[in-house]
Amino acid sequence: WNASGISFDSRSIQEGDLFIAISAERDGHDFVKDAFEKGAAAAMVNFIPENINKKKYPLLIVADVKGALIKLATFARKRSNAKFIGITGTAGKTSTKNIAHLMLEGYGKTHSSAKSFNNILGCSITLTTVPPDAKFVIVEIGTNNLGEVSELSKLVKPHYVIITEVSVGHLEGLKNLKNILREKASICDGQRCNGFALIPSDIRTYADLQKEVTSLGSKPISFGKRNSPNYKIINSRVNSNGSKASILLPKGKKFSFSLSAFGEHHVRNASSIIALLCLMNLELERSIPILSSWSPSQGRGERLEINFSRSGKPVSFTLIDESYNANPASINSALDTLIKIEQFEKGKIESIKKTNRRIAVLGDMLELGKDEIREHLKIKNLKALKNIDVIHCVGVRMAKLFSSLPEEKKGFSTKTADEMCDKIVKKIRNRDIISVKGSFSMNMKQIIIGLKELQGTDL
Repeated sequence: WNASGISFDSRSIQEGDLFIAISAERDGHDFVKDAFEKGAAAAMVNFIPENINKKKYPLLIVADVKGALIKLATFARKRSNAKFIGITGTAGKTSTKNIAHLMLEGYGKTHSSAKSFNNILGCSITLTTVPPDAKFVIVEIGTNNLGEVSELSKLVKPHYVIITEVSVGHLEGLKNLKNILREKASICDGQRCNGFALIPSDIRTYADLQKEVTSLGSKPISFGKRNSPNYKIINSRVNSNGSKASILLPKGKKFSFSLSAFGEHHVRNASSIIALLCLMNLELERSIPILSSWSPSQGRGERLEINFSRSGKPVSFTLIDESYNANPASINSALDTLIKIEQFEKGKIESIKKTNRRIAVLGDMLELGKDEIREHLKIKNLKALKNIDVIHCVGVRMAKLFSSLPEEKKGFSTKTADEMCDKIVKKIRNRDIISVKGSFSMNMKQIIIGLKELQGTDL
């Protein structure tokens, strides 16, 4: 048999894939037959499932499925001649990976995972599916516990690494910010000798991160608006079409670029890839214009224009979908984007733009450990909150924030996303700008789905 791909999820398996029967929360062996019915070429298992005819279906029987997958990944990495880029950080990994893929594919065949595959299984899948003729491979590396990033870095062996952000997140497993910094910096552990590590200069732990990366044998290269001696962002701004900025290169040359995305965090992510291309001696003139075609994927800052009618009167509002996940740093970025976005340019009358209500719908941030309530309460001290008109809160943790908010900013507080959607639909006004943000398990996507369903309706 021949396999053209690899998957451990029978729900999304493609015809010709090798199905990996991982035993995790659910035993993958229970889904082997389903995988074959959907076109799997073969299945890797540690025993023959009862409902499988081994004469009909090809089985690759191993002692340890997970261990065998990692061995496949190790072999695939050794045989590849591509340049490998590893990306980690508290936030922004997937968007940065997608920007890198878009820009690098103009210089040669580029490979990365289609999803946020950033744990040991995901990274192994990414490596095992690297095409033989790939020139660039981008691997997203994540963590919930100490030691994971180092382990994955040693598997990936990146030539270049990018650290997008170092801030509070996954505190249940990582305990404190100092551990988080060391964990993110450990992406350098598997890096090839004398490799470059691109690090953000805007974070408050920049100096410590710089020292940590240096101690691991990598050369830190900075990118950001402040404190950056290497690649400096200048003239960054958000307008009705997206974001624009310029980047000042180390030798003084300046490049301007634009994104069909809203937020300075996206500008910073893009600048890290521009810096990467410079380090790889790739011609920027070819790829900078491509940036304008990039926009964030669902749940990561996608902007939607929703139009409906209420009692025959037209209502238009802007929806910013940040529903995929949340931690303190990404909440801050989402709120900063919400207050800076310029909307409804066509609504200008005599050069005076009508005001828009800025509305934040915030769901619980999870995996913050014993400090979770304090981290939620810190949101009330963010500068952006002064310019936000209404704040809705979802979950028991955000309820603590809601109780501490000024009365004039309080919207609704509910336990679930479904309850919140029903409430805010009735209160939407013409020209509102609504941003939805929360941890994945809070199911904030249901609010996005509910608001999108308003399109073209008459309430």
